[in-house]
Amino acid sequence: MTDLTPFPDIEDLLVQALADLTSTGTVYPPDLEQRLPFTRVRRVGGGDDRRTDTALVEVETAAGTRAHAWQVARQVQQRLISGPLRLAGVGVMDRAQTEIGLRGVLHENPAVRCVLATYSVSARRTT
Repeated sequence: MTDLTPFPDIEDLLVQALADLTSTGTVYPPDLEQRLPFTRVRRVGGGDDRRTDTALVEVETAAGTRAHAWQVARQVQQRLISGPLRLAGVGVMDRAQTEIGLRGVLHENPAVRCVLATYSVSARRTT
């Protein structure tokens, strides 16, 4: 039996797919205030059926104001749910569905405002 090719790294795929909208990463950088707006992507669970990896992903957007955080978070949401997304050398996201909608969350730095959403993201192998 031959091992299957790994699924794409969904965090990396989304970080790259959103990079033209906002600064992106999987963790907030130490100089976050200088890199706003910034969107953090974190896989927090999910499963697969051997063909499709269905990841539960939290996408949190930070900005200097509430209005800006919501504006960018809405753009991110529309990018994700408008899929599919194909990134050469990274993978294919077939579909994203909002599981828990946009909501304001607190950040430890009161100068940073955040909006969080949780998505179910389906991705597949490209080979």
